[in-house]
Formats: sequence, C-alpha cells, structure tokens
Amino acid sequence: MENYLSPELLTQFIESLDAFAVLNKEGKYLYVSPNWVKTSGVPSNIALAKYVWQVVPDTHSMHVLETGEPVLGEVVNIQGIQAFTSYMPIMKNGVVDGCFIFVILTGMEKALAFTRRVNQLSTELEFYKQELSRERGARYGINSIIGNSSSIQRVKAQIAQAAKSSSTVLIDGETGSGKELIAHAIHSLSSRRQSNFVRVNCSAIPSELMEAEFFGYVGGAFTGAAKKGKIGRFELAGGGSIFLDEVNLLSPTMQPKFLRVLQEQEIDPVGGDKSIPIDVRVIAASNIPLEPLVEEGKFRSDLFFRLNVIRITAPPLRNRKEDIPLLVESLIKRLNSQLGMLIEGVTDEVMDLFMEYEWPGNVRELQNVIESAMNMTSSNTLKLDDFQSFVQRVRSKSRRITPSEEEYRLKSSKQNFERDLVRDALAAAKGNRVRAAEILGISRTVLYKKLEKYNLK
Repeated sequence: MENYLSPELLTQFIESLDAFAVLNKEGKYLYVSPNWVKTSGVPSNIALAKYVWQVVPDTHSMHVLETGEPVLGEVVNIQGIQAFTSYMPIMKNGVVDGCFIFVILTGMEKALAFTRRVNQLSTELEFYKQELSRERGARYGINSIIGNSSSIQRVKAQIAQAAKSSSTVLIDGETGSGKELIAHAIHSLSSRRQSNFVRVNCSAIPSELMEAEFFGYVGGAFTGAAKKGKIGRFELAGGGSIFLDEVNLLSPTMQPKFLRVLQEQEIDPVGGDKSIPIDVRVIAASNIPLEPLVEEGKFRSDLFFRLNVIRITAPPLRNRKEDIPLLVESLIKRLNSQLGMLIEGVTDEVMDLFMEYEWPGNVRELQNVIESAMNMTSSNTLKLDDFQSFVQRVRSKSRRITPSEEEYRLKSSKQNFERDLVRDALAAAKGNRVRAAEILGISRTVLYKKLEKYNLK
C-alpha cells in the first residue's frame, strides 16, 4: 500500500496547529494559517506582503535561513502573545529555500499548565521508578555487611572487584553466614544496579515447575497454563542480575538447561518455538561445596566450571568472633526499629557467652537469639536471664556454663593472661587505644569491651 497523505489531511493538520506559517528564502511570508491570523491579529493579505521580522521582531527564523539548522521550542512574542514556536528549514537541492514556522502552544497560561503537567508526570515517574527499584532491586549494599575482621575486609574487596565484571559469581558458605547479602552487594555496586535483581531459592520450587518458572511459557503450553503465557525469572532479570540460592539443589534434568543459558545467553520458553536472547548476570550460592557433588556425579562438572568463574566464600561467624560486638550492636538497632523497642545493648556476661559460643547457625542464629531475648526482657539492657533458652542450648552442647573446678581455674588463668596482654599492649602503645588494638590484632570495639571488663583505664 502506498504511503500517501492527501492534501485534505495536510490542511486539517496545519489548521489544527495553534499557528502555522511558511517563509521564502528571503524571509517573506508565503503562507499563514487561519489560526496564525487569529493569534497574531494580522490579516493574511497584509502578512503576505511583509517580511517575518516586520510582524514578529524577535523571530528566530533568520537563524534557520542562514544556517539551515532547526530551532525548537522557543518562547516568542507574537503581537503581544507569548508562544512556544519552532522553526524548520525547507531544503531544496541541499540549499535552504525557506522556513516552516509552527506554534504548538500559545499563551503563558497554557504554557504554565503544560509545565505543571510535565513536572507532575516527571515526579510520578521518578516515584514509580524508585518503588520498582525497591521491589525488584537489591535491598542491601556493601555497608550492610557488618564487621572489621580481616576475613570480612577480604570479602568486601572481592565484592568490589566482582562488581566491575559481568562474569558469573559462585558464593559458598554455611547457612546463615550472609551469602545473600554478598549477592545483593555485588548487584548494588555493579553497572546493572538500576535493573532488576531477581532472587530465586532453588529449593523452594518443585522440580516439575522449575523449567516454567525459570524460562517462562507460552499460552496453552500445558494444562492450567495462563492464556497469555508467563515470562520466566531469567527474562524478568533482563539487563540485571539473577541470584540462584541453593543452586546445589538443581535437579539433574535442569542442570543441562542452565548450562545452555550460561553458554548461549538465551532461553527456550516451555511450549515456544524460538529462543529468546537474554542479558543477565548470574550470581549463584551454595551452602555446601560443589566439588564433592561433582565428584559424586550429582552435579555436572561443566555447569560447575561455568558457575565457578568468580568465587567468594562467606566466612562462618566462629572464625570472625571479633565482629560479634559490632554485629550485636547492628542487630539490636535493626530489631529496635522492627519491634518498636529501645534496647541499648547487652551485659558483659552476655557478650562473654556470645564470644565463647561457636555459632553453628552463624549470624542468622545470633539474630534469632537476640530477637528472642528482646521479646523476653523487661529492661533496656539484655541480661543473662533474658537468654534462658539460649543458655540451656549452650549447656546441652558444652560445659562452659557450669565449669568444673579445673575448668574454672583454666578460665581464670586465661582471663588473667588476656588482661596482662591488653595491659602490655596499652603500655607499648603509650596509651593509644587505636595502636593497642592493632598490636593485639582486634577491633577497637573489642578492645574497649576488654578495657571495661578488666577495669583498665
């Protein structure tokens, strides 16, 4: 069908504009629309005998006629009326042969209303973008990872390095050690941070639904499928990142499909007849090392190699106990906000117990213990009596709570030795607590606790 616009339609369009005029290459009017006549108050027979600057002194048309460059959206005074006016050159054989002038908005009242509407729409757009970012973006940044230990500093450095790349990341570590925080931090630091961050727990999706959940499906692909179909998690994460938690639980039938996604960067929706290209950064996590699963034939070696491009290990809490005071402070602050409470901290006895415990459940267990105590306490400071269930659990695993005479002597000797070490470090640092903490290899927060514990001023 021929692409055709009739003279009648052209006339209708021109007359719908607030004002429209055509100039020749000398700047003389060749045509003025009926609305131009109404706007300017100048009859057409008079206008066609004049040059544009004689009618509109502040016109921008001469710039267009001299340079061939368009001028858009300038506020021009047309016979006392402020109007948004645009100028487009008329070209003939590569040479300027005239100028179109059209007004899309007349009067400052209309202009202000138009501006208010644009500002309103811009504000609404920004609001919805922020809401969408909160809903589908990373919720935590690198500062959400609490601690000053060497192991945490190393992890933060690895996160910053990984954020510069789009390569696949494999995060391993025990349950509750903060693998998801690491994934959030990588995305929030990366160039993909404005796009979606899709979180998927592979253990929470039934094996028979995994393919449809991850890759989507077309309408009518199977019984019970939505008529319009559904996009999968990979496509939803387009331009952003997808976090595959507990990737070690991927079924044997899904593993080769994931391998193809990583290799080809495309997905095949269930029931579809063509592949869909995707641009997604994959961040995977496993609470057990994948190498033994590969050796046992439970996890494909080629998929492991594709996942294991950048490796980050979340350290267990028992290996960074110097971070516990900072973690306790941060967790209490967060829980105060969530629970509407004003807990100030824990007693030294509680902190000593925390420092001695091995924390098999890591930071997640620590949070659970503190939250439970906060719901039991009647004061602003958490005491040992507020942790009865935790103390009982510790007693069932260790004799540290009720030591024998020999264990008591050992503990006393250990405390005396620790007190002497702290005192000697302070003396060597000439009272400089920052330097003393560096000598002891502990954080300033831990040092302050020990100074208070041993009454060292």
